[in-house]
Amino acid sequence: MDDRGRIRKILNLLYKAYGKPRPLKLSDPVDELIRTVLSQNTNDRNSLGAFAILKKSFRSWEGLVKTDTARVARLIRHAGLANIKARRIKGVLKEIEKRETKITLAPLKKMEVAEAVQYLRTLKGVGPKTAACVLLFSFGKAVMPVDTHIFRVTKRLGLIRNNIDIETAHETLTGLVPKDLIYGFHLGIIEHGRRTCRARNPTCGVCILYSLCKFRRKVQSAKRKTKT
Repeated sequence: MDDRGRIRKILNLLYKAYGKPRPLKLSDPVDELIRTVLSQNTNDRNSLGAFAILKKSFRSWEGLVKTDTARVARLIRHAGLANIKARRIKGVLKEIEKRETKITLAPLKKMEVAEAVQYLRTLKGVGPKTAACVLLFSFGKAVMPVDTHIFRVTKRLGLIRNNIDIETAHETLTGLVPKDLIYGFHLGIIEHGRRTCRARNPTCGVCILYSLCKFRRKVQSAKRKTKT
């Protein structure tokens, strides 16, 4: 079975275990960008809370740009790294406004994936995950965002190399996962990483992907060595 066949089988098993995700509802791209910046190095509860506070505090993103950076940092303090994220958000919004004469990412809709990725990656502080999230969740483009769960689980499944870097992982998985499956695969692998294939003490004994996993071989080998 080739990698694409394994991916389809993996996804079917994930759907059985966790259910199919809701159909993709496209989000506002600037909102998605800011939400993803806030999610860096924190959990969803903290980042989404900080995002909600920003939306409540400003009638428009232009209003945020005109606000003192220290105030923005205070508003998003629950998301962690508040000073860094406040500067990053303001800088990105200012750059978008400079390029487009207003704060909008609507032009990305007509761009090819590679051009859209390049546009976003040239915004200071926007990495491969943030760019991929904007393109997938706001435009439905076939780009795979790779977070810590996807990075870990796809390595264990043998879909990407153990020594791969995060940027190459985005490129590899975007090319490997069938375009029509990227959204479901992204959400399914994240759910699996949170519930079962955790970084520490993964529950391999109840893992629905155990028979397809290459990480199990290391676990089994370690157990045999322990016994001897």
